[in-house]
Amino acid sequence: THPLCDACLCVLMSALRAAHVSLRVHAASARREGTRGSVGHRRGRPRAHEEDEPQQHPSLCTRRLALTAAVLVSTSTTAASTQAEIRTPKGYDDPSVSASGFNTSVTGNDTLGCQYSIQWPSGWCALSDLSSARTVGVDNSWKDPSDEASTLAVFVSIVAPSIKSQLDRGTIDSVAKTRAESAPRQVTIGKRTRKTRVGSSGKATTYDVETKVGGGTAGRFGQAVELVAITVYGGKEYLVRATASGSSWNTQKQALRTAVESFEILETC
Repeated sequence: THPLCDACLCVLMSALRAAHVSLRVHAASARREGTRGSVGHRRGRPRAHEEDEPQQHPSLCTRRLALTAAVLVSTSTTAASTQAEIRTPKGYDDPSVSASGFNTSVTGNDTLGCQYSIQWPSGWCALSDLSSARTVGVDNSWKDPSDEASTLAVFVSIVAPSIKSQLDRGTIDSVAKTRAESAPRQVTIGKRTRKTRVGSSGKATTYDVETKVGGGTAGRFGQAVELVAITVYGGKEYLVRATASGSSWNTQKQALRTAVESFEILETC
């Protein structure tokens, strides 16, 4: 091969490999707990009788250098962007993965109301410090690390003694209207009444309301969709809230609806 070509190639490969390592370290350090990735580089096959091959033309040498650079830069960029895009949100545990597509959470005696179970999407992250969150009524919280707008949470609060059921708060139409009018640029896009399982055989009325939220309320996520399931039982309101950005709602809604509807109140209060 051309001596100048080999020398340039050696220098270029060393520089690009160094840049590749730097990108990987930068991406990993941005995570709360870095996840190391490794990318194998294909080595060229040793060529027999290489000394007998004709000398390469300088233009071929240039193309060889360009091709090598393109491969190494592409590999380095892909590895770094993959690690940089999916990061564990601050304050949350690392993603929990389940082959069934959903994880199951069962609360203990420290819950704000009756113990309950709920399913949440595989690959999502659970809030780490529930004790602090529960001081402000957030009993559980999960987040999609690849899409910050996609969340799931359970809020528990005390209701007035006269409220025995969600039916005591009015019709689902009135509840949906109130939620839509609570902020500008909001509109109801879905509503339904169903039953939530309580214990081994009991049931409680639940209102499901889906609201499209405008950019002013959704903040930096722009337009978003909020799904809430509201149930009253034993003097407490259980509000299960799921959100997704407007652009991802169509792909997320089935999983979010499944998670919200999986909520069950256990007999232990």
